[in-house]
Amino acid sequence: MKLENPALTIDIILEIVMTVKSGLLNLFFGVCIATNLTQLASAQNYKLTNYDFDNRPSLGQVPNENGDLTDILLGGLSGLYFEGFNGNNLRFVTHPDRGPLPFPLPDLQPEIVRFELDVISNNITIVDRINLVQSDGITPLSVLPNLQAGEQGTAYTDQFGVDLLGNSIPNDPLGADLEGIVIDQRDNSFWMVDEYRPAIYHFNSVGTLLNRFVPMGTAAAVNEPLGTFGTEIIPSVYAQRRANRGFEAVALNQDTNLLYAFIQSPIDNPDNTGDTTSRNSDILRILELDISNPTNPLVSGQFVYLLNNDLYDTNVDKIGDAVWLQDNRFAVIQRDSDLGLNASKLVFEIDLSDATNLETDVFSLVPNKTLEEHTAEELGTAGIIPVDKTFLFNLPDLGYLAGDKPEGLALIPGKQPTFVVINDNDYGLLDDDIPGDGRQNFNPNPIPVVVGVITPVPEPSNHALLGTIFLLGIGSIFRRYTTFVKRG
Repeated sequence: MKLENPALTIDIILEIVMTVKSGLLNLFFGVCIATNLTQLASAQNYKLTNYDFDNRPSLGQVPNENGDLTDILLGGLSGLYFEGFNGNNLRFVTHPDRGPLPFPLPDLQPEIVRFELDVISNNITIVDRINLVQSDGITPLSVLPNLQAGEQGTAYTDQFGVDLLGNSIPNDPLGADLEGIVIDQRDNSFWMVDEYRPAIYHFNSVGTLLNRFVPMGTAAAVNEPLGTFGTEIIPSVYAQRRANRGFEAVALNQDTNLLYAFIQSPIDNPDNTGDTTSRNSDILRILELDISNPTNPLVSGQFVYLLNNDLYDTNVDKIGDAVWLQDNRFAVIQRDSDLGLNASKLVFEIDLSDATNLETDVFSLVPNKTLEEHTAEELGTAGIIPVDKTFLFNLPDLGYLAGDKPEGLALIPGKQPTFVVINDNDYGLLDDDIPGDGRQNFNPNPIPVVVGVITPVPEPSNHALLGTIFLLGIGSIFRRYTTFVKRG
């Protein structure tokens, strides 16, 4: 090598030496990082495949904006549970919610929908529809509100039911706005949750109501006999749920027979008609129910889930669904109401192992404050540890853009677990003020129902990763060296 500028000789030689040292140092750190399996695991990538759920049946017809009879298709799907494989097909159960108010179909009967996804043909096929009925095995369950004990926005009070003509619809003490589903593998019965009371429902495998569990004080709030609305075992504070934001998700630890019901938004505690406590709180509750004896379940725990908007620079105020993973770990959708690529539909893994159990552990709330009024820092002062959260992915970042309500989350178990999501499309209706003449406003751009399958992208093996790091390190040194040669 001939150096045309001898004055630069020492500088270039020193730079070559430092470059080699830097390359070797980077190589050393790369080896250290590669051998840290925890860090490798946290760097998981995911791939999304979307499947359109198109062949959905009509639930009935109503006049549209122009007065033309229009089908309302099965929609509002607000829960998801993976049943297993049928050959190469994936089999799930899901269910609709009550839909937006007013009620276009007041006689709508809640149901469980069993469908299969053929990932080869991309087809989704409904294979069973289970109509939900009361304990007599005959009387249909309804989607109607239960009671109004006080002013709108306060405890034990549902929104009033009205039809498309603006007529009032009578309450149904057992009416359900269902938002989550799991199958109890002991007997194939269904556990479901709703937003009204909030309530936890237990149905047998053919859809007959076995029991309904509601907050304590429900019947007394409207001077009805105990048991009118169900078995009262849930702590009464849950009755202060924000209107239409009761239980949004349910998950079942099949190993321990512990059932978990997730409140959708912070409870309005203290309660007021403007739901101001709820709107300003970052604290959600998870209720744990021991269903070892399903005929006599017991409340065994409550845990704090923090939304952490400040930490993730988001403005989410609700969860969409949850699913049990293993041991004390769950996956949870935490979402806002926005659409598009900039929306936040965050999926977290949470762990209850070290979280404070509000039913059994010792803690001391800050004086003159309810739990929901505490900040994250004040929880620490009170001795309350929230559930641990680990961010997994944001659905829009993966390409899942089906509306604003991903409200079903299922798990396909395996060495590399696969997640599946489904969205609530509000039945293709607009949640607008109605004319009051029997017409329903339909969405001119109806939101599709999409099943998204999210699979982990395999990470390279440690040997392959080390080889890549080594080659990159050597390549970096070589490139820098040839640069010096050119400069010479």
